[in-house]
Amino acid sequence: MTLDSAQVDRPGRKRLGRVLVEARALSSDWAPTFAVVDRAAFLPDLMWPFDMDAGRSVAVDRAGDPDAWYAAADSNIPIVTQWDDGEHSGTEPGRVSTSSSSMPSVVYAMLQTLDVDEAMRVVGTGTGETAGALTHRLDRRKVTTVEVDPSVSRQARERLRAAGLHPEVIAGDGFEGHAVAAPYDRVLATVGVREIPRAWIEQTRPGGLIVAPWGTHFSAILARNPRRSRLRGIAS
Repeated sequence: MTLDSAQVDRPGRKRLGRVLVEARALSSDWAPTFAVVDRAAFLPDLMWPFDMDAGRSVAVDRAGDPDAWYAAADSNIPIVTQWDDGEHSGTEPGRVSTSSSSMPSVVYAMLQTLDVDEAMRVVGTGTGETAGALTHRLDRRKVTTVEVDPSVSRQARERLRAAGLHPEVIAGDGFEGHAVAAPYDRVLATVGVREIPRAWIEQTRPGGLIVAPWGTHFSAILARNPRRSRLRGIAS
């Protein structure tokens, strides 16, 4: 791996780590991964952190305000990384967020729930950070990540490689999983679902585990995209 712990040893990250530990989202076995797999490495220069007080997304540009950019990256907040399937331009928020970085507390709580060990094979969806954490914990040959948007998938691959992490990155429909490398010990989705796709069940070994945020038929995550039959890696 080429990850440099000195590059991620920021005061803001240390504070975030303490917040996650105190919230019991970051367990001791995942702490070494959090220490070196930097969320900031998987974020674009222009992004839209969610202002929890104002209740809206606000643009932050690393080139124009690096301090604010890193402060957002090191906060326990969700961050939109793409609007309107990439058709959006400008700094104002778009109509629909179509890719984002989940709150770190959500990411590490899900990883903790996944209950992995070094011998397991895992398939998941996302824009890079979660796949990177799994690859750091397991092994590049054990992790497959699937993302439906070719552009988001390509960016995830580039950022993972830059961090020295090399899971198998697939551009495809997450609802279909990735049968070539099945069966999996664990399946992780980082987007809300209202039913578990049959492919996930078929590709999970007996006794395996599927972890996904549970939505409803009224979930904005599921209803916002006319291509909703294709699972997007909405969160990293």
